Amino acid sequence: MYESEELISCSTLPLVRLRFSGAKNLPLQKDWSKRWCAVPQRFRDDFVQRIREFDTRHDDVYLVSYLKTGSTWLQELAWLLLNQLDFELAKSSYAWQRSHYLEHSTVSQRDFDSVAQCEQMASPRLIKSHLPAHLLPSQVWQHGRRIIYVARNPKDVLVSSYHFFTGVGLWRGDMATFIEEFIADKLLFTSYLQHLIEFWHMRHESNIFFVTYEEMQRDLGQVINKLANFLEVGNLSAAQINQLLQHLSFKQMKVTKYSNLTGLFKDATKTSEDFEFMRRGIIGAYKDELTAEQRLDLDQWIANFLQQYNLKESDIFGQI
Repeated sequence: MYESEELISCSTLPLVRLRFSGAKNLPLQKDWSKRWCAVPQRFRDDFVQRIREFDTRHDDVYLVSYLKTGSTWLQELAWLLLNQLDFELAKSSYAWQRSHYLEHSTVSQRDFDSVAQCEQMASPRLIKSHLPAHLLPSQVWQHGRRIIYVARNPKDVLVSSYHFFTGVGLWRGDMATFIEEFIADKLLFTSYLQHLIEFWHMRHESNIFFVTYEEMQRDLGQVINKLANFLEVGNLSAAQINQLLQHLSFKQMKVTKYSNLTGLFKDATKTSEDFEFMRRGIIGAYKDELTAEQRLDLDQWIANFLQQYNLKESDIFGQI
C-alpha cells in the first residue's frame, strides 16, 4: 500500500518521497495512489501505519496545514474556543503542550512518541498535522471528523519556510537553491500547491473549515466568529472577541514566550544567531526578500499550476 523512494536534497533531515494507494473515504475524487509527498525517513514503516490506524474521537478537531502558513496562530485561537476561553492556561503554557502535533517525533531531534501523546490527550482534542489529506488517519475521513485548514500565499510560505528551516538547521543552502527545491517538491511535506489545492476543492464540505492567513490578517474578528460557529461553541460577546483579538495580535504573541517559540527553539537546538520563530507577520513580505527574477519564476510556476483549475492566486488569497 505504501511505496517510497529516496530523496536527494539540501535537507539535513533525511527525506523520502512516499505515496499511498489505500486512501479511502476522501470527498475529493482523484487517483491518490499517484500523489507523492516528501516526508522524513523515520515516517516510513511502523510510524506511518500507526498514523493510518490512529483512533479518532467524535469531538476531535484536526488542525491541518502546510508549514509556516499561520498554523500556530490558528492553533491558539482554536484551542481557546474549544476550552472556554481559558486565557490563564493559554498564557502559562505552550500551545504544543495543550494541542499536540501528530507526526512531531518524525521531525524532531528529541526522542519521544508524538502519536502516543495525541492518544493520551483529554477530550476535546485539537490535534495538529502538516500531512496532506490522504496521509491523515483513515478514521478522520471515515467518520467525517472536523478539520480546520489554513493556507497562505505560496511566496510568503516559501520565504518564511526558508528562514525557519535554515534557522533551526533543517536545511543548508541559499535562497535560490531553496526556491528550486520548493518548486521541485524536495522540501519537507511538499508539494505545497497540491496540499493547498486538495483542501481548496474540499472547502465546502460540512466538516472542513478553510481559511487563509490573509483572511486572518485582514479581519481576524470575522474569522473568530466563523470558527466559533464551525466549532459550535456558542455566540461570543463583544468583550470576549476583543479579548481574543488582543491575545492573538501579532504584537502580543511576539512578546509572549508561550506564543513566540524563538526562545524554546534556541534552548532545545542549535539555531542561527538571528533565528526568529515569529518574524514579520505581514502579507506580501516576499516582495522585499526575493529578487524580481525569483518572483517572476515563482509567479509562472504558481500560475501554470492554478491554470489547470481555472484559478488565480487572488481567487484564494485575495489581492496581495
